[in-house]
Amino acid sequence: MKKRKKSIFRHQWQVFCLTVIACTLTLWVSPVSSQESETSATITAITTEEPEIPVDELKLLLKPLTQEELAVEAKAWQNLLKAKVQEISDAEIAIKRKNRETRKSEEAVDAIEKAQKSLEEAEAAKKNVSPGSSEAEEAENNLETAQKELTKAQEAIEEAVEVKKQSEGTEEATQNLEEVAEAIEDEVSNTDDIDSQQALAEKEKQLEALSEQLEDSSEEASEVKTQLVVGVTELQQEQTALADRFDTVLDEFESKGGEAESFRQYIQSVSGVEIDVSDTEGLWLRIGGWLKSEEGGLRWGTNIGIFSAIVVTSVIVAGILGFVTNRSLRVVGGVSEPLRQLLVRTVWQTTVGVGVLLALTALEINLGPILALVGGTSFILAFALQTNIGNLASGLMIMIYNPFNVGDEVELCGTWGYIDSISLAHTKVKGWTGQIITIPNNSVLSSVVVNHSARDTRRVSLQIRVGYSENLSKVEQLLLDVFKSHPLVLEQPAPSTFAWKFEEYFVDLYVGGWTKTSDYWKVYNEALHQIKERFVQEGIEIPVPQQDLRLNEMK
Repeated sequence: MKKRKKSIFRHQWQVFCLTVIACTLTLWVSPVSSQESETSATITAITTEEPEIPVDELKLLLKPLTQEELAVEAKAWQNLLKAKVQEISDAEIAIKRKNRETRKSEEAVDAIEKAQKSLEEAEAAKKNVSPGSSEAEEAENNLETAQKELTKAQEAIEEAVEVKKQSEGTEEATQNLEEVAEAIEDEVSNTDDIDSQQALAEKEKQLEALSEQLEDSSEEASEVKTQLVVGVTELQQEQTALADRFDTVLDEFESKGGEAESFRQYIQSVSGVEIDVSDTEGLWLRIGGWLKSEEGGLRWGTNIGIFSAIVVTSVIVAGILGFVTNRSLRVVGGVSEPLRQLLVRTVWQTTVGVGVLLALTALEINLGPILALVGGTSFILAFALQTNIGNLASGLMIMIYNPFNVGDEVELCGTWGYIDSISLAHTKVKGWTGQIITIPNNSVLSSVVVNHSARDTRRVSLQIRVGYSENLSKVEQLLLDVFKSHPLVLEQPAPSTFAWKFEEYFVDLYVGGWTKTSDYWKVYNEALHQIKERFVQEGIEIPVPQQDLRLNEMK
C-alpha cells in the first residue's frame, strides 16, 4: 500500500514539474512572438506615397531597407499595379461594349436602308396601276417585301437597344433608340394602310429620319469609344511606369536575399496587351498614342537610339584597339603571324561583345539570365567537344611556339607542302599539285615538323653519280664552278663538294651552295641544268646501271 502511495505521489510530482516548465516556456516565448507580430504590423510602405517617383530616387530610398521592409514595399507596389490593371480591364470592357454597340447600330442602319429601298420599289410599282392588274399584284408583293424588311429593321434596332443597355451612363441614348424601335414597329403595323403614292413618300421620309437618328447614335458611341481608347493608352503608360518601379523594388529585394519570383510572374502575366485587330480605328489610336507617350514610343525610341550609339561606338573603339594591338605586336616582334591575327581578332570581338552587352541594358534587357545561359551552354559544349577543345589548345600552343608560319615550306604528318593557313582547330597545307590538306592541330603538335623555311638562307644540295673512270678532282672542280658562277648562290658560306662513298658502278658526290630561301627552287633547277650541260661539254658520263653476262661454251 505504501509503495502504491509513493508511486502516485511521484507521478503527481512529475506532472507538476512538467506543467511549471510549459508555463515558463509559454510566458517566455509569447512576448517575443507578440513583439515580432507587432513589429511586422508596424512596418508600412514608404515608397508608394509618390507612385511617380524617379527610379534613381527610388533606388536611394530602397537601399537602407531590410528584407522584411522590402517585402512590405513589394506588396504595396503590387497593390498599386493591381489597381491600375483593374482600371485598364474596366476600360477595355467598356471599349468592347462600345464596339458591339456601334456594330449593332450600323447593322440597324443597313436594315432600315434596305426597308427604305423596298418602299421606294413599292412607290414605283404604285404609279399608274389599275386595280386587279398584274402591276397591282406586283405592288402588293413589294409592300409585303417592305413589311418584311421593316420587321428585320425592328429586330436589328431591338438588338442595338439591348447592347446599348449594357453600357453605363447612356440612358438618354438608349431611350432614343427605344423610340426609334417603337417608330419602326408603328411603320410595320401601318404598312397595310398605305394606299397612295403620298403615303409611301411619307413613309420613306420617316425611315430616312430614323436612319439619321441611328447614325447619330452610332457616331456618339464611336466618340465615346475613342475617348476610352485614349484613356486606356494613358492607363497603360501609367502601368508601365508602375511596373518599372516595381521591378526596381524587386531587384533590391532579391539582392538582400528575398524571393521575388511570384511577384515577377505577376508582372509578366499582367503586362501583355490584347488588341482587337478588327477594330482598325481603335488600333491606330492605340499605336499613335503609344508612339507619342513617354513610357512608350518616345521611351523606346530613346532606348533604340542609345543602343545604336553604343554599338557603333563599340565597333569604332574595337577597330582602334585592334589597330593599336596590331602595331604594338609588330613593333615588339617575336609574335607569329597567326597568333598576332588571333590576338587582334580577339581584342576586336571582345570589345564589340562587351559593347553589345552594354547596349542591351539600354533596351532594358536583364543580362543575368543571358550570362547564366551562356555559362551553362559553355559548360555543356566544353564537355561534349573535348576533342575539339584539345585541338583548340594545340592550335594556341602552335601559335605561341611558332614552329612554322603561313607560307613556310614544311614536312609534317607525312605531308610536304606550303602552310596555307593556321587556325585554332586545324592547320591547312597546300600540296605540290595545289591540293589542300587539313590536319588537326593535335596531330600537328604530336608529329615531327620539318620547316624548310625557318631561316633566311637555305643550302641547295645535289647528289651526283660519277663513274669510276672519271677524274673525281676534275668533276668536283666542275661542280664548284657551276655553283660559284650562279648569281643567286651566296659567296659565304662558299659552295663545297664532298665525296660520299663508292657504290657498285659509281661514286657518290655531294655538291651544294647557300642561297636565299626564296631562291632555293630556282637555284636547284638551274644548277641541275647547268651541270648536265657541263658534263656533256666535258665528256663526263653519268653512269647507268650495268650488268655483265658471261656465257660458258659447253663441250
